[in-house]
Amino acid sequence: MSVKRVMFVCLGNICRSPLAHAIFQKMVDDRNLSDLYIVQSTGTCAYHAGEQSDSRMKATAADRGVDINHRARQIFRYDLDEFDYIFAMDKNNYKDIRSLTTNEDLLKHVYMFRQFDPVECGDVPDPYYGGQKGFDTVFDIADRTCRNILDLLEEDQI
Repeated sequence: MSVKRVMFVCLGNICRSPLAHAIFQKMVDDRNLSDLYIVQSTGTCAYHAGEQSDSRMKATAADRGVDINHRARQIFRYDLDEFDYIFAMDKNNYKDIRSLTTNEDLLKHVYMFRQFDPVECGDVPDPYYGGQKGFDTVFDIADRTCRNILDLLEEDQI
């Protein structure tokens, strides 16, 4: 079996994408699939490059048993060559990722994250400027969507 390389992408890589990264990695580890997946997250901009994830998102995740231990970094063109599945948290991130290349073969591996949400499609809302409810909502979205993505990847449905 070949290793599947999965990346989650948001704007600054301090809230949504590191959360999805941590949740997905925990699910992979819990299923004893760690040898079969490489998981990463990035941002489409370098605003927070090198910084730890947002403390509110880390606390929300920790309250639900998920540890976020990540430093933000920006996505680059070479990431499209390196990763098999790239999941954008919103339409703007999706557009920014797609602007990195005109190679249609690489662009086939770029998806909207909530395309795989079993409840509803659309953007993952950015909780950065809101209150705790926004962080809880994003956790719920990421948890169910990551679970569905992992199930689909394991069934070779993506």
